[in-house]
Amino acid sequence: MSQGVTYHASKNTNAALNGVKVVDLSQIAAGPYCTSLLGDFGANVIKVEPIYGDPLREMDDVFAKGESAYFFGLNRSKRDISIDIKTPAGQEILHRLINGADVLVVSMRPSALTRLGLSFEDLAERYPKLIYCEITAFGETGPLAERPGMDILAQALGGIMGLTGESGGPPLKAGVPIGDFVCSFLSCLGITLALRVRDRDGIGQKVSVNLLDGQVSLLANYVALYSRTGVPIRPIGGGHPQIVPYQVFEASDGPFIVACLTERFWPLLCHAIGKPEWVFHPDFATNVDRVRNRNVLVPMFAKVFKMNDRAHWIDKLVAVDVPASSVNNLEDVVVEPQVVHNGMLLDLIHPRHGKVSTVNNPVHLSLTPAMPHSYPPSLGEHTEIVLSELGYDSKQIQNMRQNGAIK
Repeated sequence: MSQGVTYHASKNTNAALNGVKVVDLSQIAAGPYCTSLLGDFGANVIKVEPIYGDPLREMDDVFAKGESAYFFGLNRSKRDISIDIKTPAGQEILHRLINGADVLVVSMRPSALTRLGLSFEDLAERYPKLIYCEITAFGETGPLAERPGMDILAQALGGIMGLTGESGGPPLKAGVPIGDFVCSFLSCLGITLALRVRDRDGIGQKVSVNLLDGQVSLLANYVALYSRTGVPIRPIGGGHPQIVPYQVFEASDGPFIVACLTERFWPLLCHAIGKPEWVFHPDFATNVDRVRNRNVLVPMFAKVFKMNDRAHWIDKLVAVDVPASSVNNLEDVVVEPQVVHNGMLLDLIHPRHGKVSTVNNPVHLSLTPAMPHSYPPSLGEHTEIVLSELGYDSKQIQNMRQNGAIK
């Protein structure tokens, strides 16, 4: 794997979110990845884990028991405190944290938040300037609100699985947890918008994001088409239901992509592959024609592309500015020159495990760039430090540990 960008050991005092304190009560993926991205931009993120830890820690044992690669990939640029928020002492600690915080991120079922006295309604009057971000699976109210939810269910209910796969084949989940990660990005957006409003108007508010809505938001172009035509869209493998050719083709040595997104590319593509007579063919002259005659045209392209290897076709197409590329596997992505050039590979230096490689923050600011500044913390690694910052003395901390309120 290529050498990644090494994280910055100290925080950037000029960072975009410097001075913003985030209390992260979320678990698994969507919330923790959101707060890591915020931490990259300088937010002071404190992850609050239960005594037994975030369940994501046990997803695998690549690094050690309780330190999964999955957890390490999503939990950087934050400190970690482990408390039992169901105990009176744990509740007191949590409220001291919230009292000094700008943002609280939660990802429990609505009924659990209510039982703990941590719903937005419970906290809004007490902390009027707090940005309260609630991440749920399906929404806070409605017929599915209290069901347990996760990425694969959101992909299924939100239509992503129903649109993914080969024609006539079974539905397929996306190869990555797109339900979780879309929610992470949307949560970051909602939080930063709410911080802007608070800076302007002096008031906090609730940011509501759920996995299901995130998946449905990806259907914008398809819903517009379906609502107009009434024709359901079904999976077509590596193709696109609205654009032809815009898909995976097989060369003699494997798959590659041809993306004829606009009419400008169509004549260039035809000439590049030695088929100029296709340019003005009445069945293929426009994208509307090509979509209508997909079942005729795509096999014609497939036959041509099988006659040579990927490098041959990609070189020919790129030379005339037609979008084309290889289809990278994971091991190809981490050595892809453009990915390396963009600095999207990140090396975090862990005190026990050495180099921990993950992906960098994808948002690039020219003046206040993201600066990941710490490795994924161990469970409760910063409990004593954070409690000291909150005003607890060593004797109080020792008593709380003996009573099981903290780890």
